[in-house]
Amino acid sequence: MSTLTNEPDSFYLRRLSRFIDVVYAVIFFHIMSQYLPHFEEGTWMGKPYGLLSHFYDSRMELLRIIIGSGLALLYWNQSVGIFKHLVRTNYTHAALSLLQLFFVVLFVYFAIADPNLESKSSPALQAASLAIAGFMSVGLWKYAAKNSLIREGMTKEEINQVTKGNLMEPLTAVFNIGLAFVGPMVWTLAWFLLPPIFLWILKKRK
Repeated sequence: MSTLTNEPDSFYLRRLSRFIDVVYAVIFFHIMSQYLPHFEEGTWMGKPYGLLSHFYDSRMELLRIIIGSGLALLYWNQSVGIFKHLVRTNYTHAALSLLQLFFVVLFVYFAIADPNLESKSSPALQAASLAIAGFMSVGLWKYAAKNSLIREGMTKEEINQVTKGNLMEPLTAVFNIGLAFVGPMVWTLAWFLLPPIFLWILKKRK
């Protein structure tokens, strides 16, 4: 598959990167607007601690914001961490990058469809979407390295470091597919507890 050479090599890469950044910004805003606690004017004034009491009563919604926006930022950071090493793209890489982004959007769709995690399928599908997106990102990095889309001079060890550095997110998501059927609280806590464990394991394997 030839690179996109009708324009300077970096032109299509910049456009792809900007498009991905914009989509992640929309995702972040959408999560915030969906889960921020809503209240009618003045309803919080009769509570003991005012707005603090209102936010405490809405703590589950706030937890959803932390998880949803946190995961979106993690996957955006994963994208930035990979794209900073690229110097060009091609049709296959660009198309698969957009497909990978689709699965991140799918995660948001499943999250908003069942914000209270009332069904077991919703958290499982959320985790599955992120697992696919994460492993696709790692696969795209390997594809880029194999097809000379990355900057010159990167050693095999550096390429492997980037690969390992992007495995934490999809590994966590894979485990959370099964944990979705245990219970919503276990599934929620796993997003906080599993990443440090996988980071430790991946560092030990370096």
